[in-house]
Amino acid sequence: MDHEGGGRLANQLWNFTSLYAYSLEKNYVLENYSFFRYTKFFNIATPKNSLIRFFFFDFLYKQHWYRMLGPYEKFTTLMQTINKSKILVDDRVNPFYLPPSKPINQKQEELIQWIDNNSSETVYTSGWLFRNPIGLQKYRKEIIEYFKPKNSILVKIDSLLSPLRLRYKHIIGVHIRQTDYKKWHNGKYFFEQSEIKQILNEYLIDSNKKIDETVFVICSDGEINQPIFSGLNIVLPEGNEAEDLFTLSKTDIIIGSNSTYGAWASYYGDIPFVVFERNGIDWEYYRDKQRYFENKKNTLTHY
Repeated sequence: MDHEGGGRLANQLWNFTSLYAYSLEKNYVLENYSFFRYTKFFNIATPKNSLIRFFFFDFLYKQHWYRMLGPYEKFTTLMQTINKSKILVDDRVNPFYLPPSKPINQKQEELIQWIDNNSSETVYTSGWLFRNPIGLQKYRKEIIEYFKPKNSILVKIDSLLSPLRLRYKHIIGVHIRQTDYKKWHNGKYFFEQSEIKQILNEYLIDSNKKIDETVFVICSDGEINQPIFSGLNIVLPEGNEAEDLFTLSKTDIIIGSNSTYGAWASYYGDIPFVVFERNGIDWEYYRDKQRYFENKKNTLTHY
């Protein structure tokens, strides 16, 4: 539960998966009131509370009125006022680690104990930095099933990737964050497409992959200038943010912007994630990486 509705898709998913692993560890019932923007992409059940389900998941979101009227902000303010003594809040800066992961300080330990002591009641969480790295590994099978996208999405992805598997030996996912990254932090994390073309060429050389055996599946929230990538085999999926996310998860490796998006796709697909870096990529760092790992270069995920 948060004023911004939990943030964009991948930010929400890192939070949601961590809380879900915690609920499995403790055998708690979990409901997510902040996921109404993305429920349509998944098979996850909506909250049992009929008023919340109708007001946010069925009515305001489908009418796109929540953007104009800000009803969710009013709802969270009301809930935080009424349930002030039952809300677990992250500090907005550091990860709050949930069991089976170990808390990083005494305050987190005390708050987790507080939840356990109130397990028969409804406890709310507010924030986006709840994390559970051990839980994500321990309950990986359950998480992958729980967050499986709608079958229509899987069919669309398969229709894209299956022909590529027959034609190419290597399928490389590329995530390029554009829109907000152009100005956010003065463009610190934004890369021009010409820079990315150079990175992809470096990857081919470093990994000793042949151009004609490799295809780059490029997913982005902005327009891709195809001529810039001339000389490379590229495919541009025509998908929404969820379709692109799961498309990336089904490639062999992801090379992309420093973001929670590429990182979560890496986790879900159990594949490596190479992060764009301004002063050149340390290819040696990725040499032995064959599966998902907590990438120290990916500074925005807060594992």
